[in-house]
Amino acid sequence: VRNFFSFFFFRFRLHGRTFIQCVLKGDQVEWSQLPACQVIITQDKPTTVPPKGTEVAGTSSGLCGPLPRFSHAVPHDTDRTEGFSIGTQVTYRCHDSFVKIPGKSDTVVCLSNSKWSTVGEFCGAACGAPPRLKSAALSKEDVTKNYLPSGTTVSYVCHPGYESTELRPVITCLENLTWSEAPEFCRGKSCGVPKGPEHGRAVVITNDLYGARANIICDDGVTLHGPTFIQCVLKGDQVEWSQLPTCQAPGIDIRISIGLVIGLVISLVIGLVISLVIGTAIAIAIAIFIAIAIAIAIGIAIGIGIAIGIGIGISNGIAIGIGIGFVLVFICVGIYKKKHCCYSVNLDSRNHHITTEHALQMSETK
Repeated sequence: VRNFFSFFFFRFRLHGRTFIQCVLKGDQVEWSQLPACQVIITQDKPTTVPPKGTEVAGTSSGLCGPLPRFSHAVPHDTDRTEGFSIGTQVTYRCHDSFVKIPGKSDTVVCLSNSKWSTVGEFCGAACGAPPRLKSAALSKEDVTKNYLPSGTTVSYVCHPGYESTELRPVITCLENLTWSEAPEFCRGKSCGVPKGPEHGRAVVITNDLYGARANIICDDGVTLHGPTFIQCVLKGDQVEWSQLPTCQAPGIDIRISIGLVIGLVISLVIGLVISLVIGTAIAIAIAIFIAIAIAIAIGIAIGIGIAIGIGIGISNGIAIGIGIGFVLVFICVGIYKKKHCCYSVNLDSRNHHITTEHALQMSETK
């Protein structure tokens, strides 16, 4: 035998992809299927005469005959049925609804006696992949199983947001190679009865369990700001309702403008005080200028509040607000002038006749 094989060189050829990859399988990962390294035997020019009766590969007597037949498998990646050289390996694949039995070989080799190596049946009937469930995932022990014959059981683990019921989380591969019905062994956690926003209410559509929705409905005359529903969502290991939208009543939003109203009043007071102390036209002008500036600011704030409250648009609301601000300024200026206006009168003039009590007192003083 040693002399016989000394006439040949053994080489290997890669059959399949040049790499394997870490891929997803269920909820786990594993390496993809391995390629094969096939033996290639080439005859060297013999330096000695081979033993009498030895058949050299490459001649008709050095080839294997027809490929072996299996009940539930066919050759993979080859159309030939016979005439394989010594050392050739042929791999089979299982028919549909059959899978390779772990630990059994699915490859035959053309031996040196021009006969195929012997392997037993390596394909068995089995259920397909277990069903995927919305509320649960396969256990770590079962997710790696690739041969699931009749009678095999697999178990599930509840997803986050779900909790176990009293039912056992197990299904079985039946004799007809289908999976038994998966009971409701995981149930969504409850978010409880949802609370509606101020001036509104929440209406549950189906239930209050994980994934459920509740519509938000505002009272009559109130505007909804935000999404039209809330949802029972996951937060950590528990569940809760998502953030509520708001139901806003129409009208001026006092919170927007109260600060600037105070600023307007303060500016008018400061301007009037300056006028009284200095008593000049410049002081009055400064007071009016400050009042007008604050009036514009307060007008913008009031306008935004009006626009938000009654929905007339920001630009229209600002225009209305500025108008209101100027009206306030003119009213304040008019009151100021009326109370502090003075006249220069010549008491000796015949064209003026003052009969008020204040005028008589001035005459007596003179």
